[in-house]
Amino acid sequence: MASAVPRRTGSAGSRLALNLVLLGFAVLVVAPFVTMVFGSVKTPAEITSNPGGIPRSPTVDNFGVLFTGETGMTVWRGLLNSVIVTVPFTAITVVLCAMAGYAFTRYDFRGRKAIFVLMMASILVPFEVNLPSLYAMFAQIGWLNTYQVQILPGTASVIGMFMARQYMSGLPGEVFEAARLDGAGHWRTFRSIALPMSTPVLGAVALLTFVAKWSDYLWPRVVANDPTFQPIMVLLPALSTSQDGFIVRYELLLAGAAIVTLPLLLLFLVFQSTLMSGTTAGAVRG
Repeated sequence: MASAVPRRTGSAGSRLALNLVLLGFAVLVVAPFVTMVFGSVKTPAEITSNPGGIPRSPTVDNFGVLFTGETGMTVWRGLLNSVIVTVPFTAITVVLCAMAGYAFTRYDFRGRKAIFVLMMASILVPFEVNLPSLYAMFAQIGWLNTYQVQILPGTASVIGMFMARQYMSGLPGEVFEAARLDGAGHWRTFRSIALPMSTPVLGAVALLTFVAKWSDYLWPRVVANDPTFQPIMVLLPALSTSQDGFIVRYELLLAGAAIVTLPLLLLFLVFQSTLMSGTTAGAVRG
């Protein structure tokens, strides 16, 4: 009996059209990053005369100017603030999402489904709607221009909890039952079984949270007017020297954007397999 040959679906023309559409979307996504890199190595004169083209005389002087002189201290301080805010925010978010996901899947408490539905419904409320009330609340308790106002709010990520809950609901219940019969308590079961088995989804939550917080602009711009506490994303658009005045140095801005983007690109390249496996598993398990 002849072996079955898989049939190709769709004509060559349709596949070509699909590939062209995907190529067009890829160009739209990559073009801003290419423009950023090209602009970061252009002189002030060329960034004006040739803003979107290939650099005629590439130079790395913009990076030197960015990290030295009048802007040097500001840039270094902004990078340090971004690390101070992003790292603990990511760690707290991962812990809270793991605990919430474990509770929603392993504990049968009253109102579990209703609470979960309300949590998911809160995603529909834009952050900007809550911004005035959040600002007034933190201003009243004296948290403006501090690190904690940038770290603690938002750590209870609903999206992260949803991903953790979906993933943990697919873990074998026999393992947890065996741990309970062996005398393991709630915390030991959570630490020794749930966390190690949920590494893929928690890694994805950590990566997505880090990228979102590192790139955040609106919240720190509202609650931190003091440059001492502002992250690099807030400080970059306002960079200027006494000679420039209010003139925007786009070549310095693009050089700073390239520096800020580099850690995110490296994180994605190193942990892309964890991100893809974690988000896919968290989406299909229920």
